[in-house]
Amino acid sequence: MYTRCPECQTAFRITVTQLKARDGLVRCGRCDSIFRADLRLFAPPAAETDHIEEIPESEMFIDLGSDEAIDASSPQQETEPEIPVVSDLSFFEPRRRLVPTALWLIATMAFSALLLGQFAYFYRHELAQLPGLRAPLLQMCGLLHCDVVSPTAGTVPELVQTSIAPHPRYANALRIRANLANRTDQTQPLPLIQVSLTDSDGKLLARRTFAPREYLGPSSAAVPLGPHVAMQTLLDVTNPDNKAAGYEVQLFPQQPARAD
Repeated sequence: MYTRCPECQTAFRITVTQLKARDGLVRCGRCDSIFRADLRLFAPPAAETDHIEEIPESEMFIDLGSDEAIDASSPQQETEPEIPVVSDLSFFEPRRRLVPTALWLIATMAFSALLLGQFAYFYRHELAQLPGLRAPLLQMCGLLHCDVVSPTAGTVPELVQTSIAPHPRYANALRIRANLANRTDQTQPLPLIQVSLTDSDGKLLARRTFAPREYLGPSSAAVPLGPHVAMQTLLDVTNPDNKAAGYEVQLFPQQPARAD
């Protein structure tokens, strides 16, 4: 008896014993497909006409899975091509694993750790806003020589009101009042305050940037501005030749501190 694999069309010689072993289920020796051999049995075809020389039965079965096709009409083909025999001893044997399971597990864990480390590195500034993660991220950046920006770095309080007047004690000097307010729910670092003086034509006469220690003093400069807190600052600037006709006050964030 003969059966044919529905996937690769390879023909096999099979016995009744093999069909009964597992209710007709067999595994193809070419493509490893499992199929019902008893439903795909076939018989050798007879000669179509009397004008064609009858082909010996031994040459009618060609292994379609072999590397070389066999020409049944060739006079040099005298022996039956070898057809693989289905073996019922290895129908359902599990395939051997080329890589041990433990090695796969180790590789998967290493790859997952690498992805987690990359995520923590590239999103370290956002993750540092979570109190429980800031300390580990600082330790990581200490080893990798990277920085962790403060959650409020780059933000400045709001400039609420400014006013300018002659200095009460010095000639050719001006005193500027600048009121700051933190309207957020987070503590904000004190900003740099930049003052620019212009003449009546809008030409820049002088510009100076004040650090927190200059407009608050060394003791108060280290204290950030708390949530929903306002602050008044006094800025003394020189008025070159008393030509100042306009002024501008701008706030800038301080440079973020780097993790050591």
